[in-house]
Amino acid sequence: MIALRRLRMVVACAAALGTAGAGCKSAAPRGPQVQPGPARPEALAGLVGRTLVLRHVGNVAKPVLKRADLAATVGECDTVVKVREARFDRGTAVLTLDMLGRPRLVHRGAREERCTADLPQTVLTVSGLEPAAPTADLEAALGPVLQTPEQYLQARGVTFGLPAGKAPAEAIAEHFVTTKPVRLLWFDSIRLDPAHRVRHEGEVEIEGVVGTDGRIYDARLLTALGSEDEQRVRELLPFWRFEPGKRGADAAPIKVKERLVFRIFY
Repeated sequence: MIALRRLRMVVACAAALGTAGAGCKSAAPRGPQVQPGPARPEALAGLVGRTLVLRHVGNVAKPVLKRADLAATVGECDTVVKVREARFDRGTAVLTLDMLGRPRLVHRGAREERCTADLPQTVLTVSGLEPAAPTADLEAALGPVLQTPEQYLQARGVTFGLPAGKAPAEAIAEHFVTTKPVRLLWFDSIRLDPAHRVRHEGEVEIEGVVGTDGRIYDARLLTALGSEDEQRVRELLPFWRFEPGKRGADAAPIKVKERLVFRIFY
C-alpha cells in the first residue's frame, strides 16, 4: 500500500514537470523563521552633530572594525571629530566624521602621536552590534573608539568627574588665587584648505575664565584669525578640561591665558 502511494506521488510529480515545467519541492520546514532585523537609521541619530574623540584610527580613511575587537584596537593617532552622519543597519554602524583637530594631554604631546597623515574626513564602520539594542547601548558599545572628553581622560589615566556647571559671574582677583588651574585636556585645531593653496602652522593665544567645573568660559582670542578659523578654534574650547584653581582650599573661577596650535593643510 505504501509503495503504491509513493508511485502515485512520482507520477504526479512527473506530470507537473511535463505541464508546468516546475519541479516538486519538499514542504517548507515548520516553526518560526529567523528574519534579519529591519534597518534602524534613527538608532544613532543622537550622535549627529556631537564632537567626540576618535581613538586609534584617526589616520585611516575608512576603518572597518568589529564590535568584539574594539577594546583591543590599537593605534597612536587620535583625532577630535564632529559626527556628520550616522547610519545603523542590521547590526552595522557607519559614521561619517569630520576632523576638527587633535587632542592633547599634559603627559602626551604632539611628539608622542603617530599620525601619518591629516585626513579631513573618516568613514568609520563597526559591525557585530546587536540589531535590536537600545540607542544608549549602541553608543556605549562604540565607546572604545568614540569618546567624550571625560571618557578620553579616563582612558588615558586622568581622573575628571566634575559635572558641567554655570558660567561664573567673574573671576576672582589675582591676589586671592592660591592655586592656578591646570590644563588637563585641550585640542589643537586643524583644517583642510579646500582650494589647496594654503599651508600654515602657528600658535593661537586665548584668554578666559576657568570655572569651578573645570571648563573655560568667556574665552576670547588674543591672536588675530579670520572669521572661519576663529570659529573652528571656538568650536573646540567647550571641550577643554582643567583641574580648577583654588582660593584657599576651595575651587574658584580664575582667569587664564593658554595657547594652542592652529594648522591649515592641503
